[in-house]
Amino acid sequence: MSMPPLLLGAALAFWGWRSGNYAAAAALALLAESPRLLSWRLDLRHREFSRIADSCTVAFAGLLVWLFATLEAPRTARAVLTTLLWLPAVLMPILLAQRFSSTGLMPLSALFRYLRKLKEREPSTPDPEIDLTGVYFAVCLVAAGIPNMRDELFYAGVVLLVAWALAAARPKHAFAGAWAASLIGAAGLGYGAHKGLAELQASIENWVSGWVLSGLAADPYRSSTDLGSVGRLKEDETIVLRVYAPEQDAGRLRLLHRASFTSLRGNTWIARNAPMAPLQAEADGTTWRLGAAAPQQRARIVTRLEDGKALLALPAGTVRLSGLPAASVKRNVFGATLADLGGDWGPYVAETGAAEDYAPPSDEDLQVPERERAAFARLFTHLSLKGLAEKEILDRIRLHFAAFSYSTYRDAPAPAGSTPLADFLERSKSGHCEYFAAATTLALRAAGIPARYATGFALVEHSELEEAYVVRARHAHAWTRAYVGGRWIDLDTTPPSWVLEEQSRSPAWQRLMDFARWAAYRWSQRGALEGGPGWYAALALLAAVLAWRILRGKRTSRLARGAAAARRTPGDDSELYAVEKLLAARFGPREAGETLHTWMLKTPKANELRDALTLHYRYRFDPRGLSDEERAALRAHCLALAQSLH
Repeated sequence: MSMPPLLLGAALAFWGWRSGNYAAAAALALLAESPRLLSWRLDLRHREFSRIADSCTVAFAGLLVWLFATLEAPRTARAVLTTLLWLPAVLMPILLAQRFSSTGLMPLSALFRYLRKLKEREPSTPDPEIDLTGVYFAVCLVAAGIPNMRDELFYAGVVLLVAWALAAARPKHAFAGAWAASLIGAAGLGYGAHKGLAELQASIENWVSGWVLSGLAADPYRSSTDLGSVGRLKEDETIVLRVYAPEQDAGRLRLLHRASFTSLRGNTWIARNAPMAPLQAEADGTTWRLGAAAPQQRARIVTRLEDGKALLALPAGTVRLSGLPAASVKRNVFGATLADLGGDWGPYVAETGAAEDYAPPSDEDLQVPERERAAFARLFTHLSLKGLAEKEILDRIRLHFAAFSYSTYRDAPAPAGSTPLADFLERSKSGHCEYFAAATTLALRAAGIPARYATGFALVEHSELEEAYVVRARHAHAWTRAYVGGRWIDLDTTPPSWVLEEQSRSPAWQRLMDFARWAAYRWSQRGALEGGPGWYAALALLAAVLAWRILRGKRTSRLARGAAAARRTPGDDSELYAVEKLLAARFGPREAGETLHTWMLKTPKANELRDALTLHYRYRFDPRGLSDEERAALRAHCLALAQSLH
């Protein structure tokens, strides 16, 4: 598609406006329109076009790698989008090569290595010469949309530019009014579809985000347990937390809380009346106050993020977060803290104080589900908890569950007429942490002590390789928070043997996998590369050397100024055209529609013309052209024919 004058420059100006790259857009627009201002042309052959196209491919890949190394998280998405944003600059050498070539076109095989290989095996493979200006124009419009600023101005700009391009190609017989009305109608329908799809996308995203959140293990409102599940629980060795703290602090940091819940519905714990409220960052933008107490101890933690977000794992009594570069932080009254950081890993420092800032107990913290009341009433009687002080109740419950065993395997469901918790209390006396945490929570409530079901991670494994405590997905843990002596305390009745039992089933290759995980983590935490003036000078030098190697020794020709300037085509300097004029003068011109080959072979000189015709057609249409010897033979044949016709 032939572009009207200045349209490519306008498309690049539009790209610069939407992307904010005004200086780059001005320079690219000047380059794109320069072939209309300059009359010289380069005699580029197939191999030069291929080199230029390959160089643009290398530049595209290099830019992608460079951006991946220099941009902040999320690296992959931002690197890909930014590379696509700069496609007009990356593809400019191809556009200039075509427009400054003597033919004004580019062989298709120059863009595709597969097609080149195919032509090497089969020289007769078609290799049309194409005009890429229409494709480049479309690339500019697509790149202008990468910033994704959804306003009417972008759509209006695209419509105007496309209308400009289509107007130049409008058939002369088409009625201008009908053509314009059709264009306006299509633009209106397109805009309506665009707005409708945008609203549909927003609705779907809202629905999906709510559905996905309800299924996450780190949901601050709901915790679905495996109570009653038959078979062995699946274990996951993935590292989800790294905690940098001295060994003497390991006891204080053993339980890292993420969420607490008040109501048990079937096998699911619910956090009721606990909406997530946004917090306000302090002046530095990375410090967030959670409680009023003064910080006394600190621990640096790095958490794996899911879609750039995480429910933070925090030690009990965390009153302030620092070094947390989050876009937003939300927290509920039970201590669940949700941070939106972006990227794969999020660092923060948890600062703990003497007092916790959690909601005081309510009636829900004393409720025992109706279906569990009989079993826990029997436990209350069995332990003789009536009339005991809070501390004594805690000690008796802790001692009672110490006689139970830990297991992640269950061979049969609870018997008919019983619940998984009742079966755990009175028959199996074996289960995983969710059994112990749920049973302890309800046992305390049955004894009149407010309690909540808490989830998070246990800090149990130190890595010498990383010089930090590592927390795996299988270290996810559940325990009880009890309100004793006017404050909330953590009570974990799961037997300590659970750590050794799960560790004993770790795969033999875990150390090797941990090394790979550590290497990947360290790579993700590297600093951004910076390019100084030296880098840019070296890049400019490499570009100059590449241009010299591609273009050195190329013949140039000058074209007459104006839109009607003739372009050279391959083989147009063949001496056979001079022979054609002499034959026409001697034997009469060709008939309308008659090919040169057919006409010449009808003349008395047919036998003498066969070799010259063969060489001429190869010179004219074969992408490989003629060798120097063959070119000389064509010239000699034609000179001999010309002398015989004089």
